[in-house]
Amino acid sequence: MEFQLTDEQQLVKRTARELAETEFAETAFTWDGDIPWPNVETLADQGLLGISLPEEYGGGGYEVLDVLLAQEAVGRVCPDTAHVLSRSSMGVPRVIAELGSDDLKERYLPPVTAGDSILSIAISESEAGSDAGAMQTTAREEGDEVVLNGHKMWVSKGSYADAFLVYARFAETGRIGAVVVDADAPGLTIEDGYVNMADHRQNVLRFDDCRIPVENELAVGEDAFKQLLAEFNVERCHNAMMCVACGLNAFDNAREHAADREQFGQPIGEFQAIEHKLADMAINLDAARLLIYRTAANARGGTASRMEASIAKVFANEAGQEVVDQALQICGAMGYSKDSPLEYLYRWVRGWRIAGGTVEIHRNGIAEQLRKYGFE
Repeated sequence: MEFQLTDEQQLVKRTARELAETEFAETAFTWDGDIPWPNVETLADQGLLGISLPEEYGGGGYEVLDVLLAQEAVGRVCPDTAHVLSRSSMGVPRVIAELGSDDLKERYLPPVTAGDSILSIAISESEAGSDAGAMQTTAREEGDEVVLNGHKMWVSKGSYADAFLVYARFAETGRIGAVVVDADAPGLTIEDGYVNMADHRQNVLRFDDCRIPVENELAVGEDAFKQLLAEFNVERCHNAMMCVACGLNAFDNAREHAADREQFGQPIGEFQAIEHKLADMAINLDAARLLIYRTAANARGGTASRMEASIAKVFANEAGQEVVDQALQICGAMGYSKDSPLEYLYRWVRGWRIAGGTVEIHRNGIAEQLRKYGFE
């Protein structure tokens, strides 16, 4: 068993970190929930968008682990930019790359890797959150079109998205599948929706006889929902790594503050109480990223293990929140200020325990796997 990154992986991580420190540090924590478009352009120029997507569609052809290493390195400097970097390889682009037709790949992936397009996922509804199988949005085929009716909620980056991967129940079979819906599709209304605690807007999509080409069906067969959920296990690595990235950023802030801030005639970082906090933070972050690395490494050439992805997500979600909380405590009143990056990180990291399946739902899934297969 090898715990060292390869030379190529170390290069990916080092290149991403150097780029972030040179190009993204100055404007970090200034985006207020917006897409950092200048940074997106820089990522595209450096070949860091869609790096795990197929090369024939503008991607880099790298493994999932390489995406996460770049996400971690950039997020340690600018979490908002890391979020865009990861989304270009994970989530909707990855599902299209894995399950979509050649036509869908050709239409939707090159703009993502060029930095010209954002794709968002639409699953949750007002009565179908954790219980995604209860969704009521319907799709029916009419000739060469698919007609959608229903709504979706809490759609991240919906205001910026050029297209959405929409989960719906197909009338012909009653099974859940997915279709790609352009933002300007007739019958689709994109509403402002809600602003969450991190000041990120989450949109509401309403479908009123929304018509799209039947070619935009992505997964509609007997095992469609199962396939979609399996692909979502990789997406959970992105979720988990955002918590590590936020935690690393907070850790660096706290460590610097502890070295500079003096009380009782010495830097507070020399007090054992603070040293132990920093040690515990490092333990949490290292354990979290190792769990994520394992999940991604084992997903090479396929989908991620449901068990490993859930374990990584739950641990990273809670560890990331704990690290940011302790960093804020170390920085005291200065960390609690609206002007502190920790204030934003504190609000943002909290949301990852809800997104991508709550930690409670994942614990249920872990327990189910234990009942079936035990624990080795």
